[in-house]
Amino acid sequence: MSETLVLVAWVLGPLLATLAFPLTSWGLGRWYQNRVMNALLAKEKTEGGSFQDANHLSTASSTAILSARSSALLHVSICVGPSMGQMFFMWFKSLVGGRLHSYDVVLEYGRREVLYRLRQQAKALGCTSIHNIRLETSVISFAQNQDSKRSSVEFLAFATGLLS
Repeated sequence: MSETLVLVAWVLGPLLATLAFPLTSWGLGRWYQNRVMNALLAKEKTEGGSFQDANHLSTASSTAILSARSSALLHVSICVGPSMGQMFFMWFKSLVGGRLHSYDVVLEYGRREVLYRLRQQAKALGCTSIHNIRLETSVISFAQNQDSKRSSVEFLAFATGLLS
């Protein structure tokens, strides 16, 4: 009986020690991302975070009938990335296939945050409406070779702000 316990400890001990860091990092990363996302949702709720109104357009169809005193180029960019634990589990999940939920969380937060900051910039400049909103994403790798898996995602939002 005790020999079996020693054998199990010798087998499971290194396995659990190997997974301790990724599990801890994943848990802390998810906790932090949930905290930041909830804060962003609260800010959007208090300020009316939807871009679904006549003052925020992503097409040029109705801009021909608008008149404005002046315009401004609005430009915001941020970089976000997953935790080391999330990257480990995304790598593991990519081996077996399926949806990478941890990466979806990072992308959703980045998109919402950059659009929120775009709206804040427009408000600070006194813009009454935002037109032709564009959002771009790009992956930034920190390696000089392609062997490294460390990366982050840059979100760039730009638009035309009109001052009536």
